[in-house]
Amino acid sequence: MDNNIKIELFYGDSLDILPTLEKEKVDLIVTDPPYKMTKRGKSCRPNWMHNNMKENLFEGQLPDFEEWLKLSYQVLKPDAHIYVFTNTVSLQEILNAATQSKFKLHNIITMIKNTNMPNRWYLKQTELILFFRKGKAFPINDMTSRDWFHADMPTQKTNKIHLTQKPVEPLKKFITNSTIEYNVVLDLFSGSGSTAIACIETNRNFIGIEKDIESFNKSVKRIEEYIKLNNLNNVEIIIHK
Repeated sequence: MDNNIKIELFYGDSLDILPTLEKEKVDLIVTDPPYKMTKRGKSCRPNWMHNNMKENLFEGQLPDFEEWLKLSYQVLKPDAHIYVFTNTVSLQEILNAATQSKFKLHNIITMIKNTNMPNRWYLKQTELILFFRKGKAFPINDMTSRDWFHADMPTQKTNKIHLTQKPVEPLKKFITNSTIEYNVVLDLFSGSGSTAIACIETNRNFIGIEKDIESFNKSVKRIEEYIKLNNLNNVEIIIHK
């Protein structure tokens, strides 16, 4: 078996890049797509998260859930898992889209954060991870895993580089539960590159797609610095830009 790890990073839109990937090549998807938020916790109308409360981070355009989920279904192997981060505002929409895309819901996992967001209907301190499957059901590798966990969210002091950056540890848990070493993990909205780091630390191959050029460049730098710092000669980065 080839013990080298391949980290393949695509700059571009997932809706454009996914059709170019080999069908049924991917063993697992772990992704944090852009989704609707309640504006600054004060509005009952869903809005997109703002970057420093000024510019709209996603330029008012959210990718269509059903469109990218159907493309995801095509690139996943016949029996595979997919983990999708979301919130209560987008929960119903993404569940409907997943059903239309032929995914089956396994579980809803709750991430309890050490940060919170103001809200008129209970303070928001959790984020949801929807755990779907394609094809036949198969057990996770650690069946003692709970459907909730506490998470220390990245901060500026811990080198946070992206507004919605996720901690590496829970990503590693999802990856090790649903794959074996040297499998291929895909992140359609790779952002800060946390999923790539989680793959390197668990000996998985990775494909990441990011359409925001600033986020893409920062994530490439983060991954390259991580590899250099840890002297990882067995990790190869391939950049498509």
